[in-house]
Amino acid sequence: MTSRPHQLNLMETFRTVFYTPIYVSVAGGFLEAEGLEVTFSTCPSQFPHPLSALNHGAADVTQSGIMRSIIASDWGAETVPLHFAKINARDGFFILSRTPQERFSWDSLKGSRVLPVGFSPMPWASFQYSLRRHGVSLRELDLIQGLSLDESMAAFRDGKADFIHLPEPAVEQLLADGTGHMAVALGPDNGHIAYSSFAATHRFISENSEVVERFVQGFAKALHWIESNDASEIGTAVSTFFPDVDKELIIKAVYRYKSQGTWPTDPRLDVPEFEGLQDILMAAGLVKEHQPYEKVVFPDFAKAVVA
Repeated sequence: MTSRPHQLNLMETFRTVFYTPIYVSVAGGFLEAEGLEVTFSTCPSQFPHPLSALNHGAADVTQSGIMRSIIASDWGAETVPLHFAKINARDGFFILSRTPQERFSWDSLKGSRVLPVGFSPMPWASFQYSLRRHGVSLRELDLIQGLSLDESMAAFRDGKADFIHLPEPAVEQLLADGTGHMAVALGPDNGHIAYSSFAATHRFISENSEVVERFVQGFAKALHWIESNDASEIGTAVSTFFPDVDKELIIKAVYRYKSQGTWPTDPRLDVPEFEGLQDILMAAGLVKEHQPYEKVVFPDFAKAVVA
């Protein structure tokens, strides 16, 4: 007699090729093979972000930037959702230019009209970190803020900005139609940081440790599958999550991410990359002091998988 599968509500922030490890885990059967029956969704508009959905019981596990737990801790929260498995090892956003960039110079941003990501604070903080390191002040930019991704892309196509900041597959769409030209990838520029990860409440982890353990085991196998397969295989596997985007553009997006080491080979979320992220948050003025790793990260499940 087979045991009944464990039910799990899994939620992402928004849909992007950047989160390919999630889609591979779900569609590739890696979580199902661990005895999990997963209901997967994108964070609905009634919640400002997935961690809010966690706290309201609308999700069991969410993909989220670890920055949200760090900021909440910095503001004085005694407990915050715990992050237990790493999804991304680098920033997954890019800067495109309206004009071809034979050799990109950060100085070319000075005095230009720039469309930064406005729907999530972490990408903008990371972009600011790169700007400061390369000697570009925000005061030197003509920022066009407060737009959604679709609105930003429309404004860029209409010639209302010189540079745009965005993730995949939007990057490939603008490159393909000739509107945009690659300027710089922020992932290699900012190095390895704790960007996106899976999180759950203290209570859920305490009361459902077997479920979380199974989840991390399945996710680790999905990461290994990504490492072992090429962009064509991976892009084809996740293309159904992007029904309105040409499959060849998804494959190109996967290739771009994979070639720059965007996705980890195992789910461990270690101290150095956690501290690297805190440096970015400090520089952006989002936190006042570094927060304890042990308060924000629960590393046991991921460590056990690779032991």
